[in-house]
This record gives sequence, structure tokens and C-alpha cells, in this order.
Amino acid sequence: MTSGSSSSSSSFPRLTSDLAAVRRAISDSVTVGDERARGPFEHFIRRPGRLFRPTLALTSAYVVNPAVPTESVIPAAVTVELLHLATLCHDDLCDQAETRRGHPTVNALFGDATALISGDYLLACATGIAASLGALQMQLVGETLKTVCMGQLQEGLDLYDVARSESAYFAAITGKTAALMEAGAVLGAAAAGGDAVARAGMGSYGRNLGIAFQIWDDVLDIWAPDGVTGKESGQDLANGVYTLPVIYALRERPSELRPLLGKGEFTPRRRAEILAVLGRTDAAERSLRVARTHIEQALSDVRALPGVAPDSAERLIDVARLLMPEIDRLLPRPERVETPVVA
Repeated sequence: MTSGSSSSSSSFPRLTSDLAAVRRAISDSVTVGDERARGPFEHFIRRPGRLFRPTLALTSAYVVNPAVPTESVIPAAVTVELLHLATLCHDDLCDQAETRRGHPTVNALFGDATALISGDYLLACATGIAASLGALQMQLVGETLKTVCMGQLQEGLDLYDVARSESAYFAAITGKTAALMEAGAVLGAAAAGGDAVARAGMGSYGRNLGIAFQIWDDVLDIWAPDGVTGKESGQDLANGVYTLPVIYALRERPSELRPLLGKGEFTPRRRAEILAVLGRTDAAERSLRVARTHIEQALSDVRALPGVAPDSAERLIDVARLLMPEIDRLLPRPERVETPVVA
């Protein structure tokens, strides 16, 4: 975390230095002896991203036990980030993606076989660290991996399905996105000595934050200007992934939208026609209202935890705001939600 580090320090003074320790530990974990094999791992190390998931692990630990030793929580944060990096390798390989957030993917730079093996190696690193933390943590990592894989499988089974349901959508995103955020929060709470109630409460925070994040990302995929998300707008539509806004829009204007969806060449004209129909619905507003309910639930669960500081939820949101500036648009508020416009 580089920008806004002073704000993060005011919320949790240790966060900046602990994240630096996480980055060093990740680098150490994936350093291999053969220089020829270092490329894929150095690719990730040079672009560490927002470190959203390890930040969830660290801040969850601070909330549960402000005095948790750094050496106790760093391995938990490293574990969840290595899991995340492994899923990126495999997701990009499955999608045959050439870029992610404006940069080449591992498979584009080094080939499919290297991407597959690199993802497997990262999984091995993560599970090795998790095993050193204890049986509870190792079981959590195993269950999380199963959930992530099932979420991705479910999304694949629903491709181009204009009858996709809300429940199918939420099953997929809870698996492929929210499960890792939940795992990060639970691993952090466990590292801080949290009991089952603390782990469940922080896990719910991470899971609901992850669901809200994915809904927002799905809204952005449709309405953000090209380049804002690192990919062309409407990419999910082109790939046959019909997300929550599309599900809502199909209910409002099925006769207009159904003929435009499905397999086939996704031409600029077709894209424009789909976006025009979506723009005549309240799909964005409805989707963001749902995201807000998940943010509200996340904060409620933290506030309900016994023994935590009264301002814990607010401090968590202050940190989340640095990682996810758009969270202000998702915070619960009574007024009407406008279709998002990204500058």
C-alpha cells in the first residue's frame, strides 16, 4: 500500500510496516534456485497489486487482538496472498487472457505450461505455510480451495445462459471471489487467538466485503469507460458471463435483451446495442443496492463481536477505502443510487 499510507497508519499504526514484511516474506517464499524458473514469480513480485487479502488478514488480527505479535500474523497474510496469486495464474490460463489490469499475464509472457506449473507451485507454497500454522488453518485453506474451484466451475457451467438465476450468480461469486477474502479474515483472526465467534464474525466481514466488491466490479465491467478497469468494457458480456446487472436487466426487458445475448461474434455494434438496452433499465441501481446490503452486514458483524473496540468497523472501512476507493459508493445510505460514472 503506497498511496494513503498515513491514513492507514492512523487507523492501524502497524499496517504499513507489516505489509512491507508480507511483501518480503512472499518474495522469500517464491524464490527458487534455478534462475531460469524465476520469471513468473518475479512478475508477481514486481506488481504486488493492492494486497487486499493480506490486508484483510492483518486488520482482522488487529481487531481481534491489537497486541498480536507481527511474527504470528505475517504467515497468515502470506498464505492468503499466495493462494490469490495461484488463482490468478490459473484463471488467466483458463480464460486465455493476455492482460490483467493493463499488464501481460503469466501465460502470455511465459506460455501455458509455465503458467499452469507456476500456479501449482504457488498453491504448494501456500499450503506449506498453512500446514505450519496448525490443523485449523490447513483445513480452512483446503475448504477455501474447494470453494474457489467450485465457484469457477459454476460460472463456467452458466456461460451464455440467459436464464441464469441470482442464486447461481451468488454461488459463483461467493466461491471465486468472496471465499478468499473470507479466508484472509479468518486466518488473521485465528493468528490473533480469536475464538470461533471472532473467526466467524471476521469471516463474515471478509465474505460480505468480497461479494460487494465483486458486484461493483461487475457493474464497472458494463458501464466503466474503456481502460478504467484495465480491459474493454463489456468483456464479461463478450465471454458469456451474465452478471447481476444483466440478470436484472433480462427481467426488465427480456424481449429486447435476449436476442442480443448468446454465442456468436461480439461486434462493436452488438456491444453498443446491448449496452443501450442495459442503460434503459435500473439494473445498475438495483445491483448497487444489493452490494450495500452486504457492506452493511459486514460492518454489523464486526460491531457485534464481543470485546472488540467500538470503532473497529469504522477503522476497517478507513483501510478498505484506501484499497477500494469506490467503497464510498457502496456504503449504506438511504438516497437513490445513480448509475456509476467513473472519471
